[in-house]
Amino acid sequence: MVEVPCRQRCNECSYKLTHQIDYKEVPEILVLEYPHTNIKSSHRIKINIQDEYKVLSLRGIIYHGNNHFCSRIISVDGTIWYNDGITTGNNSIEDGHLTTTSYEELKTCNGKILVLAIYA
Repeated sequence: MVEVPCRQRCNECSYKLTHQIDYKEVPEILVLEYPHTNIKSSHRIKINIQDEYKVLSLRGIIYHGNNHFCSRIISVDGTIWYNDGITTGNNSIEDGHLTTTSYEELKTCNGKILVLAIYA
């Protein structure tokens, strides 16, 4: 089971609601799509399947805007790498660290908006 945050709030207590997604097995990789929404992504997702817990960490973000994609790749140590095939070619440029980068800073990149989040 994965709980994904959403924009809606409880009518009675105003607590932020989540969407629950059920799995039969813990996935090794999880890709979440954020089409034209303001869903808040998380640095980690905790999955519980039959009392088996697994934590998947944010490993990549795909952005889109002006008919073009770019990405940020997050290494195991939390280093963020930026890549845009047009401007960086085969190279990725260091672009900060996950522990010092807020969600607000991650939801856009060079005028493009977050459309996919990859967890592994």
